[in-house]
Amino acid sequence: MRRLAFAALAIMLASQTGCPDDPYKAKTWTKKLTDPREAERAVTQLEQLGDPSAIPSLGDAWVAQGKPVRLLQVIISLARPLTPEQAKNSFMTDYESAGRPASWTAALPYLQKALTEVDEANPRSVDSAQKAADALGEARVDGGLDGLIDIASKPVTKKLISAEVSAIRAIGKYDGEKAKAAGALQKIIDRDPPDHPRTAKDKEQGRALEEKYGLFLGVTGASINALADLRVATAVKTLVLSMYRTPELFTQVRRALVASGPTAEAELRKILRGENAEVNQLFKDKRLDKYCGDKGDAKDCLPTSAMDFYPAVVLGDFYDPASVPDLLAALDRPALPQYYSDDQPSGSTQYNAIFDALTKIGAPTGADKVRALWMGGSSPGAAAKGNKKGAAPAAPAAGGGGDNLAVRLLAISAYPFLTRDDQGIAELGKIAADNTADDNLRTAAATAFARLSRDANDVKVLDGLAQKYFDASDKKRKEADGKPKTDSDAADKEFDVAKKVVDAAKANVLKATHDTTKTAADIKAASEAVKKAEDDMKVAKKKHRDATAPYTAADGAAKAYLNYAHMFQTHIARIEVALRCKQDMNCYAGTLKGVAGTAAERDAAIDAAVKNLTPYIKGVDKWGKEDRQALLEGEVERAMLEIGKKGQAANNLADPLLDSAKTDDRLIRQSIQLALPKIAKVPCANCEQKLDAAVKAGAGKSTLGDLNLETLMLRNYFAWAGGKTPTVSTDVPDAPAPTAAPAPKKK
Repeated sequence: MRRLAFAALAIMLASQTGCPDDPYKAKTWTKKLTDPREAERAVTQLEQLGDPSAIPSLGDAWVAQGKPVRLLQVIISLARPLTPEQAKNSFMTDYESAGRPASWTAALPYLQKALTEVDEANPRSVDSAQKAADALGEARVDGGLDGLIDIASKPVTKKLISAEVSAIRAIGKYDGEKAKAAGALQKIIDRDPPDHPRTAKDKEQGRALEEKYGLFLGVTGASINALADLRVATAVKTLVLSMYRTPELFTQVRRALVASGPTAEAELRKILRGENAEVNQLFKDKRLDKYCGDKGDAKDCLPTSAMDFYPAVVLGDFYDPASVPDLLAALDRPALPQYYSDDQPSGSTQYNAIFDALTKIGAPTGADKVRALWMGGSSPGAAAKGNKKGAAPAAPAAGGGGDNLAVRLLAISAYPFLTRDDQGIAELGKIAADNTADDNLRTAAATAFARLSRDANDVKVLDGLAQKYFDASDKKRKEADGKPKTDSDAADKEFDVAKKVVDAAKANVLKATHDTTKTAADIKAASEAVKKAEDDMKVAKKKHRDATAPYTAADGAAKAYLNYAHMFQTHIARIEVALRCKQDMNCYAGTLKGVAGTAAERDAAIDAAVKNLTPYIKGVDKWGKEDRQALLEGEVERAMLEIGKKGQAANNLADPLLDSAKTDDRLIRQSIQLALPKIAKVPCANCEQKLDAAVKAGAGKSTLGDLNLETLMLRNYFAWAGGKTPTVSTDVPDAPAPTAAPAPKKK
């Protein structure tokens, strides 16, 4: 009876006071979201509990409270799926065993509202829109695309651009709705660009135009990157026209075109043949093939090679021998600057792009024409006759060489990657040995010679050339260390005295200004002493410069001769590996051992290269680290060249090359990347994955920026080569951010 009475009392008390709420249940806190005193604590507790059932209540509170960013962040956090491990690390015990499924559908109405009701005058609203866009890009939830398109399609403004760019990036993630997403992005890219900043009449207008143009580039560049992520062949037309309308975004366009697949290649080849009607019309309407001054008002316009330059660059990224005839035909047109900047031509012509593309493709069909181009001009044999037997080598100096020098340099550099026979090797050796030839031409010829030769006698040729420069260096060193060194040392001492006088005078005036016993006349006298000392210093500087000039010149020549000698010796590594490996492709692949490994493994690889060269180069074991590294680079470069020329017969070596592609060594990675598309069997199952790893390894390293871009281009090629279905990688970075200047001109 007593127990029954107690139970009845408990029931009565509970009915009067209410049971305490469970702090581990979401509903305990969702009902407190409307209480100003409890709201912030409730949001924190709901975030920690991680229960997605709270999303609707949080969404209602977000709207009622003026859409604060904090609440939207919690909604997004609760909508994300969690693995059991993530739940455990977050102390969300309810989900430790099975994880937490995604709840993006529950969050979608609020994410959409953040996008469609954005108020650009309210920074909090813009911040919310940006976070909503990022979340939808992550979720790719059905129904999310419309809101993203809505904000991305708004006129671009400085206040709204951050949210617009996030929305554009998110659109590029909607690969389940490719057509709709790509259509929205193409409309953004097709917008006419505003006036270029260089057309401004004054600085004030220039600043206004630069801001507007920069915003345009930011949104357009993001849209091009997003199209690259979607990999839509139907976007090629838009991308090709954008390549010319906004050349500042060429890097982004290039990436997107390669990601688009073979359709892009076909359009680019049509441009080179002059058969792309829309591009032809664009050039006619905008006069893109002419430079008529920054403001477009010059009477005398200059021709440019923009129409050929850009497609030639991208065609190299397709590695297709079928495009070689179109590239070779473009070489029949005069070499012209890519663009002009401030009335000055760019440093490159369409020939730079064409030869680079031919090198990447590596097809032998281009060898004959390229060989004819570098063999043109003055005969190497005739030039050699002008040099007396036994004469000292000419001092290394850049420049000169005639009108066709630039073309010959480009042709020589490309030739070893195209030829499949021994034609031209002897002629290259003669150019390398010609003391009267242009220094840059000799350097290019020596490199090409070493990339092709497999004759032991050619090692002696290179060694003999090196010895001539060692001898010349010794001669200059003795000359420098004689009277010029004595005079230079004496001049240094005299100059040091003059510097000490100036330093003492400055110290004296400083001391005088802080000494209360000094009069104004004392301070003035000290200041005049400083002025006199500085005037004397100007005279002393000129005297010192004149006195040290003979030693500086002789010392510089001695060092230049020494570097030139080492250049010839380094090339021996390229011939040595060919002599050692002959036709053994596994031997060539063995040169990669350790190049992408630990520091100790890389050092071991360098030591192995040095050991290989010991019979050929006297004292090579005492070389410095940089020169020793160059031996390994030369060995690997030649090895990769031989493997690449083997083509599909060497496809069993694709994996070792892919594994080594993450090396930070520029020349080694470039050499690997030139060989890979020639030997890899397509479709390649793991090429994307391993090249993604290479891109990731080089991310953030400023010295590898352009090399990482080339790796990304190769990754995009393998994404569709052989009919493969591209995979989406979250580790691949966007193309570099666009910039308004410097840039090719609007014509």
